[in-house]
Amino acid sequence: MTISNTAALAVCLISVLSSAAMADNSSPFSKIKPMSPIGMNSNAKAPNYLGASIGTTTTDGFCDPLSDCDNGDKSWKAFAGVRMNDNIVLEAGYVDFGKQSGTATTGNISQQASAFTTAAVAGIPMNDQIELFGKAGIARWTLEQTDSSGTVENTGTDVLVGVGADYNLGDNMGVRAEWERFKDVGDTAAHANDIDLLSLGFIFSSL
Repeated sequence: MTISNTAALAVCLISVLSSAAMADNSSPFSKIKPMSPIGMNSNAKAPNYLGASIGTTTTDGFCDPLSDCDNGDKSWKAFAGVRMNDNIVLEAGYVDFGKQSGTATTGNISQQASAFTTAAVAGIPMNDQIELFGKAGIARWTLEQTDSSGTVENTGTDVLVGVGADYNLGDNMGVRAEWERFKDVGDTAAHANDIDLLSLGFIFSSL
């Protein structure tokens, strides 16, 4: 999956969630005033939340020097948010980007990456069920590359950005669709650059 296709799929997920909320005002959810994890209206100010998502990653640049290469894999993440004010939530998390592999002239090469993240998240409620959000922060990543000579570990800290949507189910639960980009994970020698993560998960906010 290319980066452009990944971003396009993320936009489609967000659009589907928005359409579902606005298409049927007779839905039982339309009568619920849920507590939103990051919404800015008076009915939606949960002080904190927990969440978990699964998804797919695409690593830009990993396959450029390789053959028989797969630059994507399944991924998962866990995260928690704490409200700073009506508009901003501070969110921290852990991401496992899965494994990428390919073949070079010297043999097989594979890499596995993970990251601890901290980001500011700003939400814009569309109605009682849907809110859109953007995020920006930093990721402390670890990348392990394995080839015929052994395993080398690299670490670093770089920027992450993302956009997404939360669909509030009521009872302090919600669904999240999200696209994130993690900049400059790894170095040139490790065949790694930007990593895109497209994910879908659940959020549980406090009472």
